[in-house]
Amino acid sequence: MRNLLLALAVAGCWLLAGCSSRPNAADYKVGECIKLSGSPDTPRADTAACGSPESNFRLVASVDDREHCPADVDSSYSAINAIDGSSKTLCLDVDWVVGGCMSIDPGHVLDPVRVECNDVSAPNRQRATQILKRPDGPVSVDQCATGLGYVYAQRGFVVCVEAMSGAPAVPGRP
Repeated sequence: MRNLLLALAVAGCWLLAGCSSRPNAADYKVGECIKLSGSPDTPRADTAACGSPESNFRLVASVDDREHCPADVDSSYSAINAIDGSSKTLCLDVDWVVGGCMSIDPGHVLDPVRVECNDVSAPNRQRATQILKRPDGPVSVDQCATGLGYVYAQRGFVVCVEAMSGAPAVPGRP
């Protein structure tokens, strides 16, 4: 009987944990990349090689609560441990690669997707042209050759982009 109860307890924990072999949110390390997918109600984070076709976000911080993420991150992913109730939030930036393109939803409802720059079927394509870092000074899209980009003022950098065909002009970080 004791073994049956133990088996049921283990099975219950397994079900609560989601029966997943993918890493726990606490297992991700700053600098690693992930593929964030799914819906807002059932998000899914999977390990991906940075700059790969699968990767859409880079982990910039791992905190206990979303409010502790840098204010200028692009997204976050929170997970609650079903066993002990603890939570972990991954603070995420788009995994930009200079010369590479991302399809960025102008309404910021859909997750960014890495696309081929010449793929005319991909909407809202933006090519990263440079990443400018100025930790001791202000940053703005005015420093970009294209005049377009995403400013990360708190962390002192700007990702300069070029709007490809079908992409709206982005005067600055929304």
